[in-house]
Amino acid sequence: MTTSMTTHVYTDQQLFDGMDRLRRLHKMAQRRTHVDALPATFHEESPALRRGLPHWHPENIQAAVLYPVNGGWNADIVLHDAPDGHLLVLDKGTGQPFANRAQAEKFLLDFVTALTAAWAPEAVLPDLAESLAA
Repeated sequence: MTTSMTTHVYTDQQLFDGMDRLRRLHKMAQRRTHVDALPATFHEESPALRRGLPHWHPENIQAAVLYPVNGGWNADIVLHDAPDGHLLVLDKGTGQPFANRAQAEKFLLDFVTALTAAWAPEAVLPDLAESLAA
């Protein structure tokens, strides 16, 4: 995950679609298991995420935006606000563009799931707390 050094200017329709997509991703994330949804490094990374990136909070996500580019699709997380010196757009960085829309949508779902689970695992993945205790 990297922060974009150049800001893409979204159309009103892209932002509207991105906010709608974010609502759907939150609902989809509730039906996933942590085994399928979280990267293998999640257990080590979530404490660092909590300490180092407090503005990467699920409530600070404005939209999950998909848009076509030459060579595929880009997927960006747009934040409502960030501290001075931090960017408002988060993307995958070297993995973009994605070859197809489905891959870009999966990245957004995985990102929203992992981010929400880092802050409130019981809200997204009810069995996560039990599996971490095991």
